[in-house]
Amino acid sequence: MGFLDFLFPKKQKMHELKWKLPEVRMVFPVKDAEKAVFDLKKNKAVFASGGQYFDVIHAKQYGEGVFAYFIVRTEKLTQKETLLFDGYMLQEEDRLGFEVQSSYSMIEELDKLGYSEAAARELQEWNFTFGAVRIKVSDIKGFGEFIEFALAETKIDRAREAQEKTLEILLKKLGFDKKEAVSTDTITLQLASAEDNQKR
Repeated sequence: MGFLDFLFPKKQKMHELKWKLPEVRMVFPVKDAEKAVFDLKKNKAVFASGGQYFDVIHAKQYGEGVFAYFIVRTEKLTQKETLLFDGYMLQEEDRLGFEVQSSYSMIEELDKLGYSEAAARELQEWNFTFGAVRIKVSDIKGFGEFIEFALAETKIDRAREAQEKTLEILLKKLGFDKKEAVSTDTITLQLASAEDNQKR
């Protein structure tokens, strides 16, 4: 080992997986969304964004339990309209074409892309980060109040281990049991519930 190698040791290369570990989401119903927001702030989660919205959800099914959504979101106070894309469980290659085309003209193109209007909802939403964990608290009118945790997809297994440890620490602080989580996102949960109600 040379003198410079001793002063500046080479960093070991992170082991990179061939396939990405998929994004992970989990949802817990909560009794009081505002208390959940308070608890997150108390435990040093960083507030990222939020507001009151009207959403029109356009959905497309890609496989068993795999959906993609375009959300036409109108801010309640300003009436500003934006188009959001949520492709939970889709591979990055499938998403790419959508994320680069987030213009208002796309709203008219959704039918042509195979997305059909699935639901409309009114909600209040708060978004936080806690390390690498993304958190969304939602109060959805007529459906319920929820907290959703998300771990980003990654090719680095150590990164996923770190994400999971961070999530476990936060869940423990907030008093949630991982075994009681619903392993999906809030929109899929809402649409599945609506579909179930229609069948009855």
